Amino acid sequence: MQRINTFDLPNELWGEIFKNLPRHALCSVHGVSSLFHDISHPLFFRDFILDPDRHNLSSDEFIHWLNMYSSVPIAGHVRKLSISFQFGRWFRRSGRLFTGLTSPTPLFIPLLQTIPKFQNLRILECNFRFNSEVHFANLGLQDLPHLQELRIHGGKLYCPRDILGPKIRVAHFAYTAIPGIVPEQRPDSVTPRSFLSLLDPRALCALTLSPSYDSSPAAWLAYDQDLFATFRNLSTVNIGCDGPFLRGVHTFLAQLSALQHLTLTGSYRRYTEFTPTLGESLSAGLQSYTGPREYIPIFLPGTVCTRLAINACCTPDDLRRTWEDTPCTSAVTDLSLHFSLAGVCGWAAPHRLFALFPRLCTLRIVITDAPLDDDDSDVFDAAEMFDPAALSDLPNILGAVLRAPAALSLAVFEWDVHCDTVYILPDFEDLLDMLERSAPKVNCILFEGGVRSECSDDSNNSSDSFAESGSEGDIVMDD
Repeated sequence: MQRINTFDLPNELWGEIFKNLPRHALCSVHGVSSLFHDISHPLFFRDFILDPDRHNLSSDEFIHWLNMYSSVPIAGHVRKLSISFQFGRWFRRSGRLFTGLTSPTPLFIPLLQTIPKFQNLRILECNFRFNSEVHFANLGLQDLPHLQELRIHGGKLYCPRDILGPKIRVAHFAYTAIPGIVPEQRPDSVTPRSFLSLLDPRALCALTLSPSYDSSPAAWLAYDQDLFATFRNLSTVNIGCDGPFLRGVHTFLAQLSALQHLTLTGSYRRYTEFTPTLGESLSAGLQSYTGPREYIPIFLPGTVCTRLAINACCTPDDLRRTWEDTPCTSAVTDLSLHFSLAGVCGWAAPHRLFALFPRLCTLRIVITDAPLDDDDSDVFDAAEMFDPAALSDLPNILGAVLRAPAALSLAVFEWDVHCDTVYILPDFEDLLDMLERSAPKVNCILFEGGVRSECSDDSNNSSDSFAESGSEGDIVMDD
């Protein structure tokens, strides 16, 4: 038999194999041979972080390393770059940082001049101080021909009225922790601009807006209201907005003709300010909605989604009444719900809810005993308090849930319960076995989630779980 030499494999195939290795294994591969060194070396620089606060270096020392890592042999391999403009060592006290040529930070201009050197960059993340002012024109983003995703965290956007040169071409723009907009000072008769005016509407396909606690995206979007309809390829939108500020967000979404996937989050959801008329409905092509129950009557009338996900805890009866008043469930095949444990234990007639979903195939229900994240703590007090004796009927209730949808093939129950609650719950293995016998027509029933420990204030704390996941770290510029 002829012996196969593994080194005869094409270099491209080795590159695809090495891309899936963890970094410690990649380090071992790096030293095997000159061939493996040449193939694996560029992979070390795919994800790169430039953060002066991570290093105990002087400004001159950091600039030395910055020049080396932004040189052609390294910069050409970087696909994802994260840059921090926090400069915590220079601004330990509150103060304003202007990200311009007059910046008092000695490292700002070198970092700024570094960005255009990463010509093969696909993803750029910029992290600014909360109270800093950010001028898009100074970031050099127009010089990155392959940039696909731009993420800006913090910082007040400075947006000039007149845009000189080409606009920023990215498929996904994310702006998070936004404290506010800094429009260019103009006479009152001239309308200022916001970040939409800086983005190429032909390229933008996904938009993510997440405000800080005292801001609303509707205020930023309003500056560019005359441009809404030009974003004809914008199909995915994720916006965080409180109930009292939904009108401006709805106005924006209603003019997106290509909108297919909508995700909404927010607090103070009960204080919605308006009800849209029939002519103000969103795109008929909307396929999926993820958001609170309270926003359904505002954003879903006139739509026919195939996927619905409720991302804020509610009670089954309140959800059923909402969907009865806002018919939008006839085409849904994939449904995700978020209920309190007390609400599930008091669920008297599951069939009334699922009768609204004649085509439902996949069902996910998150069941939690954590305090509900509603803005009016009095509303759900009764739902959060339950008699432990009611848990004895939990298998029958969940069984009725599984039998209600006629076409259901996959059901997932995601548990989020405290360790003390586990002692009064039925055994999970026995419960799963009972449900499989109770609903034999359902092809697959899964339990996911975990059990919170007594010290679960920090989400990073360990807990017993049904599924585990991990992630790979990033390369950090180091000496």
